[in-house]
Amino acid sequence: MNEEQRPAEEKLTAGQSFVKSIRPLGCALFLILAVLVTAICLTAGRDPIPGYTPPERASYENDLTQLAWVLEEQVFPQLPQYAMTAEVTGDTVTVTVNGNLAAARSAILHYFPEDLITFERGETP
Repeated sequence: MNEEQRPAEEKLTAGQSFVKSIRPLGCALFLILAVLVTAICLTAGRDPIPGYTPPERASYENDLTQLAWVLEEQVFPQLPQYAMTAEVTGDTVTVTVNGNLAAARSAILHYFPEDLITFERGETP
């Protein structure tokens, strides 16, 4: 009655099957690729206006007309794909974007503080 019972062969999961089929060299290649993709994703990001250096905040912080002028004359011509306009409204500069609002907002906020600028969607071209 004390017969040795053999355990039934366990079925491999999808992950175990994948690892078994690609062997150790494939696992190493897979890990290297995962590290490279992660490094590229974390370091990706480009300068919206290559070589542009914004003026010091103190030069326009108390003069929003100056900030609107800087945006209109120096920044917007460098980002023509967004068709933006700026005007002083109360205690902020309102930038109206006719196009991709999220991309334009990101490009502007790369150089200027968010507390001085509000964004609104204009007509889409």
